Amino acid sequence: MKGQSDWYDDIAKRIGEISNTLSQKDYRKYKLDLFLCVAQRVAEFSPVCTECHTFQQDITSLTRDMSNLVQIGDKEGRKAYFKALNKVIGHLQRQHKLVTEGYYMGLCMALGSGLGVAIGAATDNIGAGLPIGVGCGIAIGVALDAKAKKEGRILCPRETTRSPKTALVLLVIVGLLALAAILGFVLFSRST
Repeated sequence: MKGQSDWYDDIAKRIGEISNTLSQKDYRKYKLDLFLCVAQRVAEFSPVCTECHTFQQDITSLTRDMSNLVQIGDKEGRKAYFKALNKVIGHLQRQHKLVTEGYYMGLCMALGSGLGVAIGAATDNIGAGLPIGVGCGIAIGVALDAKAKKEGRILCPRETTRSPKTALVLLVIVGLLALAAILGFVLFSRST
C-alpha cells in the first residue's frame, strides 16, 4: 500500500510541475484533474487488479511524455494521450463499477422522459406525462448517484459536497415540472 501511495505522490508531483508551466486553457484541454483522479483510482486498485498494475506503467509513461506533448501541441500525440486515458477509464468503469458524477441522474432522466411520453400517450395527455416521467427520473437518478457516492464508486468525486443551493435548484426544477404536468392536464381536460 505504501508503494502505491509513493507512486501516486510521484505522479501528482510531476503533474504539478507540468501544470505550473501551463495556461488554464491547456490544463483544462488535457484534463489534468481527471488524469490525477484516474491515477489515484489506479493506485487504489492496483494491489488487487493486475490490469490496474499494468496501467500504472502506462500512466507513468504518459506523465513522462506529457511536457513534450503540451509543448509541441501534436494533434496525433493528443489523440493517443486521450485514447490511453479513455482505455484506463473504461477499465475502471467496467471492472470496478465506477461511474462519473451525475451519471445516474442523466440516465434516469432520459429513461423517465421516455416513460413519461409513453404514459402520456396511454392517457391521451403527453403534456402531463413527460414532466412526471422526467421528475421521477431525476428523483431516482439523484438517489442512485447518492448511493454510488456513499459506496465510493464515483470516478472523480468533487472535493466539496453539493451545496444546499444545488439541492434547492433541483427541487425547484422538479416542482416546476410537476406544476407543468398539472397545468397541461387541466388545459387538455378543458379543451376536450
